Amino acid sequence: MSDRLQDLQSELQSLLDERLVELNKVIENTERMTRDIVSAEIEIARTSSSASGLEAEAERLSSEAASIRTRTEEVRKTHAKRQEERDMLQIELQGLEEEGGELRAEVDKLADKVKTAEELNSKLTREKDSLAKKLTEMDENIKKMKQLKADLMSSIKENMSELAGSD
Repeated sequence: MSDRLQDLQSELQSLLDERLVELNKVIENTERMTRDIVSAEIEIARTSSSASGLEAEAERLSSEAASIRTRTEEVRKTHAKRQEERDMLQIELQGLEEEGGELRAEVDKLADKVKTAEELNSKLTREKDSLAKKLTEMDENIKKMKQLKADLMSSIKENMSELAGSD
């Protein structure tokens, strides 16, 4: 009977060791995923900061464009009042319109950058949500594994008690 008890103990110890190895693998995987989540959150923060800067720059450029449009309108009013300066004001107006076109092109470029940053932010948010879901799933698996371990240990104790009682 003692050999059978030792065999059972050996088998139970083997099962317990296997479960502990599996649990350690799950814990290591959880730690890696946590590091990945933290990295993703840092990248999201950097992207958000960049997007804010680009938005401020776009607002500044919009303000400058509005200022240029206002100035162009003033030039047009002055042109009507001052016929004798017509040629000089015409040249100045053309220069202002070119400058406005360049600024509009810059605004368009910045708008494209803002759109790209927003898309990246959206992608990173989706990735973060996915990682958070995986983390939750892993936490649930860890809880299940702990419960399984507790149940196994309880079962081992019961078997040990039964074996000890039957002797």
